[in-house]
Amino acid sequence: METINPEGRLPEDEQKQKRVNVGESERNASLAGGAALALSGLKALTKRHYLPGMAMMVAGGMFIYRGKTGHCDLYQALGVNTVTPEAVRIEKQVTINRPPQEVYDFWRNLENLPQFMKHLESVQVTGETSSHWKARGPGGVAVEWDAESTHDDPGRQLSWRSVGEAAIPNQGTVEFQAAPGGRGSEVRVSMEFHPPGGIAGKAAARLANPLTAQQLEEDLKRLKQLLETGQVATAARTLH
Repeated sequence: METINPEGRLPEDEQKQKRVNVGESERNASLAGGAALALSGLKALTKRHYLPGMAMMVAGGMFIYRGKTGHCDLYQALGVNTVTPEAVRIEKQVTINRPPQEVYDFWRNLENLPQFMKHLESVQVTGETSSHWKARGPGGVAVEWDAESTHDDPGRQLSWRSVGEAAIPNQGTVEFQAAPGGRGSEVRVSMEFHPPGGIAGKAAARLANPLTAQQLEEDLKRLKQLLETGQVATAARTLH
C-alpha cells in the first residue's frame, strides 16, 4: 500500500522515481492518442466486442496517464528522458604544415569553409559577427541557419553559435596553436549539436555522433591538403 504524507503527496523517494521524463510534444500526442483509443474501446464494448474493447480501453488509459503525468515507466527502465534533448559533442584535431596565423586567417574568412567542409553549400557573411549558412542534410535535404561569432582571438581561437530558429542548434570552437618541433599548426575543432527532442531525436543523436565525427575528420584532412598543396585531391580521405 502506498504511504501518503500529511500533505497528500507520495514520499520524496517515490516522487523522484515518478519524475517527468516525457517531452511536451509527446505528452500532447499521448493525450490525443489515448483519448482516441479509449473512445474506440468504448464503442467496441457497446457492440459486445469485449476483449478488443477492454484492450483498447486499457491502452488508452495508459497513454492518457503518460500524457497527463509526463512519466513513462518504459523510458525510466531504458534510461531515456525526452524532456531535454541529448547533445551530440565531437572533437577532432589535425596538424597542418602552415603557421597558426595563416590557418586562422583562412578559417576566419567563413566563406572559405565550403571549400573543405563537404556538407556546406555556402556561408555568407552578413555582418561584423553574423553569417548565414546553407548545408545539405541527410538525404540531400537543404538546411539553413544564422550564426554569430561569440569569441575571436586572432591567430588563436574562434567560437560561434547558431541563432534564431535553427533546425539543429549548434555551437563550436576552433583553436590554433603552434605544433611541437616547428611542424606548423595544431588545429583543434570542438562542436556541439542539439537534435530535436523526442525519442526519435535521442536515437538520431546517438547515431549521428560517430558519423559526424568521421565527417569532421575528413573535413580537416581536406583543409590540411588544401593549405599545404593548394588543392584537394581524392586521396584526402587517406591522409593522417
